[in-house]
Amino acid sequence: MGITHRLIYIGETMEMGLFSARFTKEGPGVRKDEPKKKGLARFFEVLFRDYGNIVKVNFLFLLCCIPMTLTLLFGYLFHQYLGMLLIAVVLYLLSCLLLGMGMTSMHGILVKVVRDEPFYMWHEFKRYWKDNWKQSMSAGALFGTVLALECVAAWYYLRVQSNLRVVFLAVVMFSFFALVVSWTFTCLQMLFLDMKLGVMVKNSLLILCGYIKRTLPAGLLMILIFGGVFLYTPVPFLPIVLLLGLPAITALVGDLWAWPVMEELFQITQRQAEKKGTTESQNP
Repeated sequence: MGITHRLIYIGETMEMGLFSARFTKEGPGVRKDEPKKKGLARFFEVLFRDYGNIVKVNFLFLLCCIPMTLTLLFGYLFHQYLGMLLIAVVLYLLSCLLLGMGMTSMHGILVKVVRDEPFYMWHEFKRYWKDNWKQSMSAGALFGTVLALECVAAWYYLRVQSNLRVVFLAVVMFSFFALVVSWTFTCLQMLFLDMKLGVMVKNSLLILCGYIKRTLPAGLLMILIFGGVFLYTPVPFLPIVLLLGLPAITALVGDLWAWPVMEELFQITQRQAEKKGTTESQNP
């Protein structure tokens, strides 16, 4: 049975916002039937056109990351005390709840950018937050815990001296890749589909395996962009790099290649059009 038949679709949610508008329009010399660019050309087109909005939604997401940042700093300063370390673990799990909601809301805005749709920044971010907070918190706790375990494994890899070091590195890198891809698709499903979190995570893993020729290079690119910049940027300049949009730009890369897969598997645009037509016919 193919991956398309194994994925489960139950419904979708989508509506317009009311505040802080972003509109798209044809520029001079652009035909109405002009085909969309692909690959890097499409990425830079979207980046240059919507960089201001990308920085704004990035800032909102970074606000959601403040508790986690403070928790990590607390854990680093007092890790030698077992009691303090346990408190840091609990605070980290709580901060993952906020991170999950911020991640889902950020993807909601970026998908609108990818789809060339008008939106109202603050209202849309707040709506995605409100509509998906329960599942977003659960997803944040789940993926945040996996992320923490992977970071511990990566730290262990740097310290271990073994003939299996290369194999261990491959396992760690694949786990990071699987986390990035599955979290991206889980966020997109939460935005448009009505199903349980477990089903969405299962769908994400099926997509990861079924579209490996697309998910592998895209996931590795996201890791390379964020991880490379984060690790090799001097510490004094790191806050500036983050404020300039690094997390949102990385997420945008994921949404640009993930959205066509979502459309192919779930026909979201078609279902939204059908739903809109049904609503208009019932309320002439």
